[in-house]
Amino acid sequence: MFGDGIHQSRHVRKHAEQVRAYLEANLTQDLDMSAVARAASLSPFYLTRIFKQRYGVPPYRYLIELRIRYASELLRESSLSVTQVCHRSGFNSLSHFITTFRNHTGMSPSQYRRVVDWQQDAGRFGQETEPLVETPRRMNF
Repeated sequence: MFGDGIHQSRHVRKHAEQVRAYLEANLTQDLDMSAVARAASLSPFYLTRIFKQRYGVPPYRYLIELRIRYASELLRESSLSVTQVCHRSGFNSLSHFITTFRNHTGMSPSQYRRVVDWQQDAGRFGQETEPLVETPRRMNF
Protein backbone atom coordinates (compact mmCIF):
# COMPACT_ATOMS: atom_id res chain seq x y z
CA MET A 1 0.00 0.00 0.00
CA PHE A 2 2.78 2.42 0.90
CA GLY A 3 5.93 2.99 -1.14
CA ASP A 4 9.25 1.67 0.05
CA GLY A 5 11.30 4.85 -0.28
CA ILE A 6 14.45 2.87 -1.10
CA HIS A 7 16.22 5.84 -2.65
CA GLN A 8 15.98 8.09 0.41
CA SER A 9 18.93 8.90 2.61
CA ARG A 10 18.96 7.61 6.17
CA HIS A 11 18.39 11.15 7.46
CA VAL A 12 15.31 11.64 5.27
CA ARG A 13 13.93 8.20 6.17
CA LYS A 14 14.41 9.02 9.85
CA HIS A 15 12.39 12.24 9.49
CA ALA A 16 9.59 10.46 7.60
CA GLU A 17 9.49 7.63 10.16
CA GLN A 18 9.40 10.10 13.06
CA VAL A 19 6.49 11.94 11.47
CA ARG A 20 4.66 8.65 10.82
CA ALA A 21 5.16 7.58 14.45
CA TYR A 22 3.96 11.01 15.62
CA LEU A 23 0.82 10.78 13.46
CA GLU A 24 0.07 7.28 14.75
CA ALA A 25 0.58 8.32 18.37
CA ASN A 26 -1.57 11.45 18.02
CA LEU A 27 -4.22 10.42 15.51
CA THR A 28 -7.06 11.44 17.83
CA GLN A 29 -5.64 14.93 18.34
CA ASP A 30 -6.42 18.00 16.25
CA LEU A 31 -3.29 18.02 14.09
CA ASP A 32 -2.17 20.76 11.72
CA MET A 33 0.31 19.55 9.11
CA SER A 34 2.15 22.88 9.22
CA ALA A 35 2.71 22.44 12.95
CA VAL A 36 3.79 18.83 12.41
CA ALA A 37 6.28 20.02 9.78
CA ARG A 38 7.60 22.73 12.13
CA ALA A 39 8.01 20.18 14.92
CA ALA A 40 10.03 18.00 12.52
CA SER A 41 12.08 21.06 11.45
CA LEU A 42 10.87 20.69 7.86
CA SER A 43 8.89 22.85 5.50
CA PRO A 44 5.35 21.59 4.88
CA PHE A 45 6.17 21.07 1.19
CA TYR A 46 9.33 19.07 1.94
CA LEU A 47 7.56 17.03 4.62
CA THR A 48 4.82 16.10 2.15
CA ARG A 49 7.38 15.23 -0.51
CA ILE A 50 9.56 12.95 1.62
CA PHE A 51 6.58 11.35 3.37
CA LYS A 52 4.84 10.58 0.10
CA GLN A 53 8.07 9.23 -1.35
CA ARG A 54 8.54 6.97 1.68
CA TYR A 55 4.94 5.81 2.29
CA GLY A 56 3.17 6.44 -1.02
CA VAL A 57 0.65 8.94 0.35
CA PRO A 58 0.88 12.48 1.75
CA PRO A 59 0.93 12.74 5.57
CA TYR A 60 -2.59 14.16 5.81
CA ARG A 61 -4.05 11.27 3.79
CA TYR A 62 -2.08 8.83 5.95
CA LEU A 63 -3.58 10.47 9.04
CA ILE A 64 -7.10 10.22 7.61
CA GLU A 65 -6.56 6.52 6.83
CA LEU A 66 -5.38 5.94 10.40
CA ARG A 67 -8.45 7.72 11.75
CA ILE A 68 -10.82 5.72 9.53
CA ARG A 69 -9.22 2.45 10.66
CA TYR A 70 -9.56 3.54 14.29
CA ALA A 71 -13.17 4.65 13.76
CA SER A 72 -13.94 1.28 12.13
CA GLU A 73 -12.50 -0.47 15.16
CA LEU A 74 -14.60 1.66 17.51
CA LEU A 75 -17.74 0.97 15.47
CA ARG A 76 -17.04 -2.79 15.58
CA GLU A 77 -15.91 -3.08 19.19
CA SER A 78 -17.92 -0.49 21.12
CA SER A 79 -21.45 0.76 21.56
CA LEU A 80 -20.43 4.41 21.19
CA SER A 81 -22.70 6.55 19.06
CA VAL A 82 -21.50 7.61 15.60
CA THR A 83 -21.00 11.14 16.95
CA GLN A 84 -18.85 9.84 19.81
CA VAL A 85 -16.83 7.71 17.38
CA CYS A 86 -16.39 10.77 15.17
CA HIS A 87 -14.87 12.85 17.96
CA ARG A 88 -12.85 10.03 19.54
CA SER A 89 -11.21 9.22 16.23
CA GLY A 90 -9.98 12.79 15.73
CA PHE A 91 -12.61 14.31 13.44
CA ASN A 92 -14.07 17.68 14.38
CA SER A 93 -17.07 17.62 12.06
CA LEU A 94 -19.67 14.85 11.95
CA SER A 95 -20.57 15.59 8.33
CA HIS A 96 -16.88 15.48 7.30
CA PHE A 97 -16.46 12.21 9.22
CA ILE A 98 -19.48 10.57 7.56
CA THR A 99 -18.43 11.72 4.08
CA THR A 100 -14.81 10.63 4.58
CA PHE A 101 -15.85 7.29 6.09
CA ARG A 102 -18.18 6.64 3.15
CA ASN A 103 -15.43 7.53 0.66
CA HIS A 104 -13.03 5.07 2.31
CA THR A 105 -15.38 2.17 3.08
CA GLY A 106 -18.22 2.56 0.59
CA MET A 107 -20.82 2.93 3.35
CA SER A 108 -21.79 5.32 6.11
CA PRO A 109 -20.65 4.62 9.69
CA SER A 110 -24.18 3.52 10.63
CA GLN A 111 -24.40 1.16 7.67
CA TYR A 112 -20.93 -0.19 8.52
CA ARG A 113 -22.01 -0.92 12.09
CA ARG A 114 -25.21 -2.66 10.93
CA VAL A 115 -23.25 -4.85 8.50
CA VAL A 116 -20.65 -5.73 11.14
CA ASP A 117 -23.34 -6.44 13.74
CA TRP A 118 -25.22 -8.64 11.28
CA GLN A 119 -22.04 -10.54 10.38
CA GLN A 120 -21.19 -11.07 14.04
CA ASP A 121 -24.72 -12.29 14.78
CA ALA A 122 -24.91 -14.67 11.80
CA GLY A 123 -25.06 -18.26 12.94
CA ARG A 124 -25.16 -17.50 16.64
CA PHE A 125 -28.36 -19.47 17.30
CA GLY A 126 -27.24 -22.94 16.20
CA GLN A 127 -28.42 -25.26 13.46
CA GLU A 128 -31.91 -25.98 14.78
CA THR A 129 -32.85 -22.44 15.80
CA GLU A 130 -31.25 -20.50 12.93
CA PRO A 131 -33.96 -21.40 10.34
CA LEU A 132 -36.64 -20.15 12.74
CA VAL A 133 -34.86 -16.83 13.10
CA GLU A 134 -34.43 -16.49 9.33
CA THR A 135 -38.08 -17.39 8.54
CA PRO A 136 -40.27 -17.47 11.63
CA ARG A 137 -43.27 -19.81 11.70
CA ARG A 138 -46.64 -18.22 11.16
CA MET A 139 -49.24 -18.81 13.76
CA ASN A 140 -52.68 -19.52 12.37
CA PHE A 141 -55.42 -18.17 14.58
